[in-house]
Amino acid sequence: MTATGQRHDVAVVGCGLMGAALARTLADHGRSVAVWNRTPERAERLARDGIEPVRAIEDAVAGAPLVIACTADYATTRSSLAPVRNWNGTTLVNLGTSVPAEAESMAAWAAERGVPYLDGSLLTFPEFVGSPDALVLYSGSPGVWAAHEKTLRCLGGKSQHISERIGAASAVDSAIIGSFYVTAMGAYLEAASYAQAQGVSAEMLRETTRLVLRTIGHSAKEAAAAFETGDFATDQATLETYAAGAKRTLGALRADGRRPRLIEAAVTTLEEADAAGFGKLGLYAQALLSLPRPDRQPDERGDAEPGNSRA
Repeated sequence: MTATGQRHDVAVVGCGLMGAALARTLADHGRSVAVWNRTPERAERLARDGIEPVRAIEDAVAGAPLVIACTADYATTRSSLAPVRNWNGTTLVNLGTSVPAEAESMAAWAAERGVPYLDGSLLTFPEFVGSPDALVLYSGSPGVWAAHEKTLRCLGGKSQHISERIGAASAVDSAIIGSFYVTAMGAYLEAASYAQAQGVSAEMLRETTRLVLRTIGHSAKEAAAAFETGDFATDQATLETYAAGAKRTLGALRADGRRPRLIEAAVTTLEEADAAGFGKLGLYAQALLSLPRPDRQPDERGDAEPGNSRA
């Protein structure tokens, strides 16, 4: 184990699959890396990669100007770091999965101890950490980011600081991974299992999926533009058209003896949006249902003028 006081460029706290990938990537980029884990054996396995395991968390923090935490959750990060009494200006970057409120709580914890802090989100899998397309987002003080930017960019080619607002990176994580990715994959599994049961080949399913994923990419850009402008009008299929089609699909899946819960939820949302007066607008107008009630336009009376709705 590393002797107390030995210096490293960065210390990684948490040696699960993602934490180990972070440590190896930093070492591959020429950084001297120390690692700490509550189960020491996990840290010790990284010694063969030229990474120094540290048994005491105090030594990990004292021995590096930058500490990157990647544990199961933010509560685990805080409990792991609780024994540290003197940070001496060491910066903490937390890359565990969270929601904005947890990021803000973690930032307050760091501020109480005088610790420079960045919150981050790893929008990639462990095997892709350090690759040109790996997306790692950071939020918090621009000054803290500037001080450690070169090292943090090693973790992914698309790494970037996105906001001074501490919860911004976790908001993207919550929205795109916790909400969109998880829900989309669940809906895809419901749909794909039905298609295969109807005799659709795996190759045909793969090919049509590739085409639809391209369409989703294009649609996502259109949806973002609609959110920005507040204009949900369309010259293509309207929300009520999608609602009718989705309802027919739901009937077919039910007739096959299935319980497609996510598709049921999608149909319910579309029907509610139609009933609220958004039916003549584009598909993206269903997002108006999720707005805080005081800001929702048009309101629940359904007195919308298609094409003039504003988010």
